[in-house]
Amino acid sequence: MTQMRNPERTMQQIDPLAAGTSWDVSVFISISTWSFAVFVSVANFPHTSNGWLLLLSVVLFTAAIVVHLWSSAPRNAPYRRVNYSIFVFLAISAAALQIASDGHGYTSLTTMWGPVGLALMFAASSGYRSLPDQHFAGLAAVLALGTVLYLDGRDENLPFGALYYAVSGVSLIAIIVLGQASYTNKATRILRAWQKTMAESPVAPSLVGNPELSLPLTEQPRAFFLSLLESGRVTEQDIQKARSLSQDIRAQLVELSQQTWVERAGCTLHDPERVLPQLDLSAQSSISALLSGLASFGVTNIVVSLRTDPVSSKLSFVIQGTEADTATKSSKLRTDMASFLRVMYVVFEDVRFIDKDGQVNVMFYYASS
Repeated sequence: MTQMRNPERTMQQIDPLAAGTSWDVSVFISISTWSFAVFVSVANFPHTSNGWLLLLSVVLFTAAIVVHLWSSAPRNAPYRRVNYSIFVFLAISAAALQIASDGHGYTSLTTMWGPVGLALMFAASSGYRSLPDQHFAGLAAVLALGTVLYLDGRDENLPFGALYYAVSGVSLIAIIVLGQASYTNKATRILRAWQKTMAESPVAPSLVGNPELSLPLTEQPRAFFLSLLESGRVTEQDIQKARSLSQDIRAQLVELSQQTWVERAGCTLHDPERVLPQLDLSAQSSISALLSGLASFGVTNIVVSLRTDPVSSKLSFVIQGTEADTATKSSKLRTDMASFLRVMYVVFEDVRFIDKDGQVNVMFYYASS
């Protein structure tokens, strides 16, 4: 089967749940940084040497933020390298033009938002790209802005010279890029090691944290043993009951061992081609979380159907269910399921959520190797 999506060493693809929740943080940083840039530009526009360059820098910075927010949205996952390259180019160009438009031989947060805004945007995008991409982006930013700052301060009477002026201006960018890249690299290594350990574990994702499934008929044996302790003796009737309980437990354990992790979650599985084992740990965990979320929000009679698409060779999934409370509006269920769908957007392709007349359908594709 052909590989339809090549997983990269990015936090977004290695840890889809964290990537889905980090979207809110990314939006907050982006909007805050843009507001800061616009406020400083408007406040200092009358004192700017070249107003047209400043206006163009704000336009380019706005475009960079739009590209970043669109690319980092869970629905558009994964954050591809070409999108990141466009974002970096626009952001660096905006910062360089802002510095050039100032024309004053000193750097100040009150007049020069370019390096600060670029550093903050690099921080907001660090979880979506791999370590080499972040390093290349940081190097390009340091070289480009350092050159502009050096040329800007070369003709000025600066206390420590133009070189110091340039280095101090890009130091924040270097610190944030190196720090964020180091954190991302360490986190991805830990997550990949954890995923490898979990993948080698015989315990299915749907059983983790669910002791009721791993210990069937626990109430009856417990009551039986308590009755033996209270009576202080074992009768022939107790022996027969113990044999009956052991047979029941054995039968249920055999049935449990023959079930898939989808069936253990209480759902019906239609997998005539028996392709469910092709899912990796991230896909299994994401679907398990989705099934748990649907059940917790009142969706019953959940059926999971999958088959191999004859054209693309991808696995086609359809999850169907019925809302217990038909009065619940579909928009409310979609809102309740938003966090689960964010993860699905990262792991799977063409995810669709349809809730109409109490019938819930979740459709998506999975590309396995």
